[in-house]
Amino acid sequence: MKLLFSLLLILLFLPSCQKNSSSEGKQYVVFLGLPNKDVTLYKVTKNNKDKKIYYPLMRLTTNTKILLPMGNYLLANECTSYEFFNDGTHEQKVVLSKLSLNFGKNNQNQVINKIGNTFNSLCYDPLDKQEHWFINKSEFDILPGKNILSVSGRDVELNLHPTLFSDKKIQLWPLTLSSPINTDSSKFFSLPLDLTSTEKKFVISSPVNSTVWLQSGRYQIEVNGSKQIVNIKDSSSSEIKLGVIRIVSPKNFPIEKRLQAGGQPIFAFINEKVLFRLNTDYPVFPGKYRVTLEGSEIEKYVTVIEDQVSEVKTRGALVLSPPCDNNYDKCRHMTRITIHINRMPFILMTELTDMPFLVFDQKYEYGIEGIKGIFKILGTSEDSVKIDKLGKVKIKWETRYTTGNIKTDFVRFESKGVNVFGKSIDLMYFKPDEIYLPEGEFLLTYFVGDQNLVLPKTRIDVILAGGTTKEFVIPVYTQKTSDGQQSEKNKNNTTYTTNTTLSPIKD
Repeated sequence: MKLLFSLLLILLFLPSCQKNSSSEGKQYVVFLGLPNKDVTLYKVTKNNKDKKIYYPLMRLTTNTKILLPMGNYLLANECTSYEFFNDGTHEQKVVLSKLSLNFGKNNQNQVINKIGNTFNSLCYDPLDKQEHWFINKSEFDILPGKNILSVSGRDVELNLHPTLFSDKKIQLWPLTLSSPINTDSSKFFSLPLDLTSTEKKFVISSPVNSTVWLQSGRYQIEVNGSKQIVNIKDSSSSEIKLGVIRIVSPKNFPIEKRLQAGGQPIFAFINEKVLFRLNTDYPVFPGKYRVTLEGSEIEKYVTVIEDQVSEVKTRGALVLSPPCDNNYDKCRHMTRITIHINRMPFILMTELTDMPFLVFDQKYEYGIEGIKGIFKILGTSEDSVKIDKLGKVKIKWETRYTTGNIKTDFVRFESKGVNVFGKSIDLMYFKPDEIYLPEGEFLLTYFVGDQNLVLPKTRIDVILAGGTTKEFVIPVYTQKTSDGQQSEKNKNNTTYTTNTTLSPIKD
């Protein structure tokens, strides 16, 4: 009987002994917080270089407890983390807290459900340090300890007690940018300004005609390259009214012909660095802007007024090179023209002939490559292109020998017409033999000088129609060499004479 009773006692106490043996060195961790919130539990160890290694164990749900062996552990979600040591003797309590975004005053539900409102947040993954962006997320689960969450570009530093629940509120205030024209492709960007060098400066974007919610502070707001600084204050509602820039090309501008001639699509810049497409609406802040055509110094200033569309009109032009003769192998098929304003020598734009181009609705002149100094008023069209035709002058440089010191000094073209003005720089002898000029009236002038500096001047009237060619002989006088001596340049020239056919006109 005593033996039976002893066996009964052993069987009775055996489960209790086994239980105590299995739980030795372990203790419960109680995870508390709002219901149905999950985090990941990691075991923390170190490698031989004393670097921490995190082994994921399980997903842990709030309001549960788990028995863990003694050691270091980490709780983490996508934004925050909390590392703790389980000593195996005392039960630990960890509370998951909450961070909420508040919008204005007493209108949180209406704001969150309203379309066209943006509030952005950013955090870093505690383990791999990757960025996590959140758009229109108004609540975050926050673990205890030191963590950082950026809201509207400004850091919110958190240091919560592990056993106390916190419901932290971040107040946001509205900034609305309204435009008279709603363009889906246009966005505005806000960049916090009054931050320390260690704080993250990230940009928040939102469509025009919507509201972005920001913490109080100074921000730089940018819309299509235009910028403005705003100061968001507590208990305030800010609204900025935009204007619109529209750069308009002529309705029937032959862009296909330009592309076929080897040209590129035409774009414009505002303030020298922001690229705009033509015939497109761009909301910008009210103010004065410098508009230029791409690849040129062609410019126009426009003042943009809030709630209004400011059009910048362009006009089309086309300068045609003269046709080439089939039997003339040295003909240039294309040349470059240079665009000027107020008859100034500096070049605003360079374009090829036979290629349509745009300028603003202002007065310009154009010159021709290789014949500097001659300008003609540029004709433009509001509907398509205004066509201007170049003419061609062929020059035959004829060497003539004299026994004296008479020589040809220089040759130039001088304009006579109303729309053509200026005079060319002196032409080099034997170069060029073909010159393009604008349609108009000119004087072909050349001078013959002697050692007494008497300058007889010969002028020839040149009436040049667009697309036509005129030929002229220009004598080049030089001192006659001794018998049997000729320059290599003139050996092939058989038109030598010592007689002059000029009719000098002395000034």
